[in-house]
Amino acid sequence: MAKYTIAEYIRLSIEDDKTESLSIPNQRMILDRHIDSLDIPNAEVLTFIDNGHTGLNMERPAVQELLELVRSGGVQAIAVKDFSRFSRSALDSGYFIEQVFPLYGVRFISVSDNFDSINYVNDTGGLDVAFKFLMHEYYSQDLSKKVKSAKRIQMKRGENIVANTIYGYVKSDSGRWEPDTISSEVVRRIFRMAMDGQPLTQIRDAFCAERIPTPQEYIELRRGKDILPLCVWTTRMVLHMLTNEQYTGTYVSGKQEQKAIGSHSKIHVDKADWIVIPDSHTPIISRENFSAVQEILNKHKGARTVKPLENPFETDELSSRRTKMTKGEFRASVPIYGYVKASENSLAIDEPAAAVVREIFALAAEGASMAEIAGRLTEKRIPKPNEYKKIATGKSITPTCAWSDGNVECIANNIQYTGAYVAGRNLKNSETGLKYHVPQSDWIVIPGKNPAIVSKEQYDEAHAVIAEKRRKRKNMTKRDYLLRGGIIKCGCCGYAMSYDNIFDPVYRCHHTAGTPDAECHRLKTSASKLDEAILTVIRKQAEVILASGNAAELRKVGDNGRRIADFEKEVAKCVEERQRDYEQFVTRAIDRDTYLALKTDCAERIDRLNNQIAVSRQAERDRQSSVKTAALAKEIISETLTPRELVETLIDKILVFPGDRLEIQWKIADFSMVG
Repeated sequence: MAKYTIAEYIRLSIEDDKTESLSIPNQRMILDRHIDSLDIPNAEVLTFIDNGHTGLNMERPAVQELLELVRSGGVQAIAVKDFSRFSRSALDSGYFIEQVFPLYGVRFISVSDNFDSINYVNDTGGLDVAFKFLMHEYYSQDLSKKVKSAKRIQMKRGENIVANTIYGYVKSDSGRWEPDTISSEVVRRIFRMAMDGQPLTQIRDAFCAERIPTPQEYIELRRGKDILPLCVWTTRMVLHMLTNEQYTGTYVSGKQEQKAIGSHSKIHVDKADWIVIPDSHTPIISRENFSAVQEILNKHKGARTVKPLENPFETDELSSRRTKMTKGEFRASVPIYGYVKASENSLAIDEPAAAVVREIFALAAEGASMAEIAGRLTEKRIPKPNEYKKIATGKSITPTCAWSDGNVECIANNIQYTGAYVAGRNLKNSETGLKYHVPQSDWIVIPGKNPAIVSKEQYDEAHAVIAEKRRKRKNMTKRDYLLRGGIIKCGCCGYAMSYDNIFDPVYRCHHTAGTPDAECHRLKTSASKLDEAILTVIRKQAEVILASGNAAELRKVGDNGRRIADFEKEVAKCVEERQRDYEQFVTRAIDRDTYLALKTDCAERIDRLNNQIAVSRQAERDRQSSVKTAALAKEIISETLTPRELVETLIDKILVFPGDRLEIQWKIADFSMVG
């Protein structure tokens, strides 16, 4: 006899733990007792437990493991204490119990609700079952609201109900926040540095240089975790601490709340609705110092956003610099890529770099995209601008030569390569000392001041093509080539190959362009040949499918539906027969041994019938899949589908390997099993 597997599912949430009847041992005892009463021979019982998980969603480890077992056909029955143990969502309960489990031939039992799906073949259980679903969901929603209300009352009392303190504090035995000896001193130092006028970047760099663990790293070290701190501070970390009012001893809570009942997502609460209680714990920073720091931060923030002063060159230094700019005499300390300093006020062309600049403009004029040009330069192992400058100054580095479209775009958009002198793009506000961007109309531009690497005509021609491509790209939703959408992958590194249509369209692997030893270094394949090969394979697969079976026969309605209906009728008869046998046993018309023999025989027949139902359902699913595949194959042969529709329907991804070897991963299993 086939093995019959019963899964008993037990769930205990945090709130349920307060009720003895819902404890894990109690649920297990109830389920074991009921399973024994079913008297199913050769039954194997598996136990799945979710401890401390809500029933309002299905994101629970054990229930997901159970559902995966259902999908694989590894379980024939599921038993729970009551519906709410499986789910408190009426929608989820109804979907799985009424649709998913019957589809896989899985019997569902809820002991306390006196529900057994074997008694409701082709039936949902009626209004009584649906009402229980809704009652469990309403109970959970009501409980959630009460818990949320209780937590808010705790917050208003100033009780720190959060599990962890902020950096700088530790929890005392009474639960009160107290300053931590080490981290609180770091907080004080940050505020002192800010009050001394040091910018966020300077504070950040100082802490990185001194190898001070970041807040998260310090907390993990304090908990005893064996980690090697990286000590990489960011300006965001520093700013977050400088703006946290809780360092003044003020308790702040309720800044976020649950997005929806049963959801793990949080949403931000309006600041007016935050719970703020002054003098809740020992302050690390005085209110006066905190306010002073906020004024400094606001002043700097305002300086970045306000318009520059009408006369930002009011100091002698700035005025002198402006005068030099207008004469073309003010020079940056390091010239742009393609040039070297000839003297203090003049530039000369650096020919090796200038050749790269000319190639960029030539390719752009031919219609190549920034990414395509970057791929070309990377493939030719040309050092990037910053790498070239380091090598030129004598630094010993190994260039990556990994150009980005940003590197190319920066060069292609720089009019200085026509010999123009450009200055005054970024200026400093004399009052705040902060830099700001100047509108392009106010830049100082002197044509012909420097030797030109490209002519003005070449620059304009390239930019006309770039502008036209940008206009077309704005109106296009997708690039117009067959195998788009990232389905072409490098078989070696797994990254998507890019489409390059500068001359002969190809797919290239750029991921290992800077790694000469990689197996897929400089890997490329002809786009036209790949398109032709894929369409040929699709057509041949379709021919094999049509030749391997009688498509007309597949379209006939199979006997599976009738078999399933007949088997289900037999199951219903067995259930009625079992009920009659039980009534005869109760009325002593038959003895116990006879009843048990009849019960065993009936259970075996039901088990056999359920297996036959499962086989027939799978056969019907296979038949329908074959019908669809045959219909699709006929459409392919008759060419009623466009090549793009074929690719989108059939292919998940195409792996390209060196030597033009291909591996196709199909969306439809019937195609992958042919050939």
